[in-house]
Amino acid sequence: MYPGIRVSLQTVAGSDSSEIDHPQTAPVFAITQESQPFDAIDLEVTNQGHAVLQVRLMASALPRQEALHSLARILILAVCMGILLSAVLSIVSMGWSNRRLRHLSQQAHAAGQSGHISLAGVDAELLELVEAFNSVLTQREAAYRQSESFSADVAHELRSPLATMIGGAQLALSRPRSSEELRDALASNLEECERLKKLINDMLFLARADRGERAQSLERADLSILADDMISYCGALLDDAGLQAVRIGCASAVCNEALIKRAMANLLSNAIRHAQGEHNVELHLEALPGKVRFWVFNAGPAIADDVASRMFDRFFRANASRSDHTVHHGLGLSIVHAIARMHGGTVFVHIQDTGNAIGIEIPSALASRQVRVREAVHEALR
Repeated sequence: MYPGIRVSLQTVAGSDSSEIDHPQTAPVFAITQESQPFDAIDLEVTNQGHAVLQVRLMASALPRQEALHSLARILILAVCMGILLSAVLSIVSMGWSNRRLRHLSQQAHAAGQSGHISLAGVDAELLELVEAFNSVLTQREAAYRQSESFSADVAHELRSPLATMIGGAQLALSRPRSSEELRDALASNLEECERLKKLINDMLFLARADRGERAQSLERADLSILADDMISYCGALLDDAGLQAVRIGCASAVCNEALIKRAMANLLSNAIRHAQGEHNVELHLEALPGKVRFWVFNAGPAIADDVASRMFDRFFRANASRSDHTVHHGLGLSIVHAIARMHGGTVFVHIQDTGNAIGIEIPSALASRQVRVREAVHEALR
């Protein structure tokens, strides 16, 4: 559309005059005359509703068409240049990215020596990938160290009872023995065999927990009753240590009773061995929203930080020189940790000025998907 065109006509007759003034906007259309294109517009001038004059204005369309063709050529050239520039930049960017990826690949191959990929100079787009890769390497290294340490600890723990059994058998066979002496030698070997059996069962239990096995045969249990039973079960240990144990609090949870009782017994026996003074050993129960805690508190000096960070490791003893390694293998708290994981919970250590609290936190009710898993784990207290 062209802008409005104002047409002004004036007629003069004697002293009377009248002015015809009618602005309007009309559509533009294309026509061809003498093989030349024109843009045209028709205007009609009226006076008091009567047509007075019809005007057709025409302008050559060649300049407009040439301008449009020129603009089209410029746009096509710009698009082609943009496509070419984008292709060149893409090739350069891909080459640069490939060089960075090849550099990271070389660092990944060499990570076996350094243990991780250096984050220096890593682009922001690849930083998260490198951090995830370093995390995997760290976990692999930790698993490898744990496996090495576990194998060495197992060999060390098995060596002592086997050496005792071999030495006892060699001594019994070194000269003729009476039936009573042979019976004593067999009884001693049987005791060592029972220790080996317990150690192997504990290691198999921990291996199943490491594979992700979850607790089965879950039922709503009153933890107060289980705690009282375990305090009674540890009565002989308490008497030998000259201590008493009390339960504080009450709670209930959906759990495997045998496993929870075993965890309580291990916590109690650990506290009894390390208790000092004449203070009672306290077994606490606490119900929290959606979860349950139980822990054993015993008075004594605060646990050192390095000991607290490792006390749930396998075969770890806070003071190996004073521990009775012929009876305790350092797996008690490791089993407590495994039982917590099998119930979807965690372990904790609270160090206080007056004593130390070690315990478990588990969900008070497990989801059905956590119940329908592998076969139930039934471990009798030994």
